Amino acid sequence: MDWKKLYEKEDDETSPFYEPMVYTAKAMEHFRNPRNVGQVEKPDGKGVFGDPSCGDYIEVTIRVEEKGDRLQEVKFLVYGCAGAIATSSVMTELAIGKTLNEALSLADDDVIQALGGLPKKKQHCSLLGLQALQQAIGDYLFKRLLLREGIVKTEEDYEQLKAQHQFIFQPHSCDGSCEEGQP
Repeated sequence: MDWKKLYEKEDDETSPFYEPMVYTAKAMEHFRNPRNVGQVEKPDGKGVFGDPSCGDYIEVTIRVEEKGDRLQEVKFLVYGCAGAIATSSVMTELAIGKTLNEALSLADDDVIQALGGLPKKKQHCSLLGLQALQQAIGDYLFKRLLLREGIVKTEEDYEQLKAQHQFIFQPHSCDGSCEEGQP
């Protein structure tokens, strides 16, 4: 018996669990006209989440105001579905202007509510942008600490350190689907 098939969800319209994919007008607007797409030039922090070889992938770059530790600019590049694009776009709008602590406190429900809801099958998309945003903020804070402590002298030193120790700075963050079928 194939145990994996035992837990597969039925997707056809005859299933009592069928839910049509209906996006709100606001989600469709963010999908068709995403805000803050691209990369911040010379970012203060960068975060990535997902794995482009097996599904949705996002990169978030940030610029932080020195006074008040507020997010001045948040941009993203994403490879994913309509839900991933819309949630990433609205995440940037929610994060810009917030302090780092406020931005770190954003939850996937905040993103879903800002879009007026998402189909249940797409609610996991709301985590992509937030995970990458949290990594970007962590990258910024870690760089600031290393500079303050004199462990690195310049941003270039920090980038070299990151390149030398990628396993620390760029953890593999997919859901495990890329490893299916491998010994």
